[in-house]
Amino acid sequence: MGNPADLMRDADDAVKLVSGLLRRGESGEAFRERTRTETWTASESGLLAPALAEESGTAVRIRREGSLLLVARSGAGPEALRDAVREAGRRAGNAPFFKAHRGAAPAPLPAGAERPEEEEGRTAALAAAFARALPDPRGLALSVEVSRVVTERTVVTPRAFLPCGVRTRLVASGTIRRAGSERPFSFQSARPFGEAADALAAALREASRPASGLPPATGPVDVVFSPSAASVFWHEVVGHALEADAGERGSVLSRVKGAAVAPPGLDVVDDPGRSDLPGAYGVDDEGTLGRAVPLLAGGIVTGLLSDRRSGAVDSNGHGRTSSYRRPPRVRMANLVACAGEASLDELLDRCGDGIYVREVASGSADPESGRFVLLVSAADGIRRGRRGAPLAPFALTGEILSALSSVEETWGSEVLPAIGLSVCVKGGDAVPVGGAAAAILVRGLTARAARR
Repeated sequence: MGNPADLMRDADDAVKLVSGLLRRGESGEAFRERTRTETWTASESGLLAPALAEESGTAVRIRREGSLLLVARSGAGPEALRDAVREAGRRAGNAPFFKAHRGAAPAPLPAGAERPEEEEGRTAALAAAFARALPDPRGLALSVEVSRVVTERTVVTPRAFLPCGVRTRLVASGTIRRAGSERPFSFQSARPFGEAADALAAALREASRPASGLPPATGPVDVVFSPSAASVFWHEVVGHALEADAGERGSVLSRVKGAAVAPPGLDVVDDPGRSDLPGAYGVDDEGTLGRAVPLLAGGIVTGLLSDRRSGAVDSNGHGRTSSYRRPPRVRMANLVACAGEASLDELLDRCGDGIYVREVASGSADPESGRFVLLVSAADGIRRGRRGAPLAPFALTGEILSALSSVEETWGSEVLPAIGLSVCVKGGDAVPVGGAAAAILVRGLTARAARR
């Protein structure tokens, strides 16, 4: 990836261009993005050499009376910005004033470009991680793509040039087949590459464990969620229900702001400032400082995530976009739940008979109705307070307010980052998200067969 200074070399001119474009009653900004992706394909036979891809783009956005005009152009340099500003002005009926263009300063030498030996070192580290995870791949069919994604973004407002920073994450997704059963696999980490590769090896080793062909009995069930699985539970049940664009009537949680809906002492915060988690950023994609927002405080609904299009609610820095080609919308970043005082063994004992969910492959929620679904990819039965045999994939369903009221008032003492929570797709737009939580016990969810 080129030198990060390259996106900033025309900072003063860029601010003047955006300022000259907007008219009274309008707001807006320019957005620049550059992404470098290094992708390896892995199978049980080994790791293929990486494929490299780079993309850069510029968008100009104008907001007027609740509507949004977006013009996107390929490239992240001065000419792409001027072209986008010119076209946005034409469409909006504005006539931006362009001063005589001095010509862009030459791009700095790519001092930040990576050397071939660095790429070779990453390939070797990944190959070693797969070898540790799968020392004996007999009987296993693996199809996984692993990508190292480096993204740099900047936002240009009428007043300032705001670097969003450079973010690097390791992402993996695919399928693992053993003994006629197939399970999805997903992983994401924002930690340094070596640590992320070690975590990937541990996740692959866990995911390749033999699974029973027997799903749990359908119907009501008490569930202990591991810390990683609990992060997905909070993401679907609390996070999406407290994004400010949750339908005309609002969500089942936004309609009861100030009400106690979960156990006393339970705090859930969305925090873009958690740099150890994949959803971190300092400035959102609209140029607003990202802020930690308490969603539940002591079990009480207290907050709402918002962006610049959230109407009467001021933005708290959660306007995010999947690409410069797409408009921002209010999205979560890193959802973090607080620690309790119980050990995992204590939660299993309190559960008695039920299910221990190790990983949730995906989930969905309807904030207006309150219904949610979690697709469980790895779980064990619980019998008399002890973990039993692995279970086949299945689904858990529930209703948000009922599920929150059924969270046990004692929960896990150790908060850990989520492993399987990678990207969140909403309205077709995927953004990186993170989570950290402790193990929890939720009573009375409904187990049903997973749809094939």
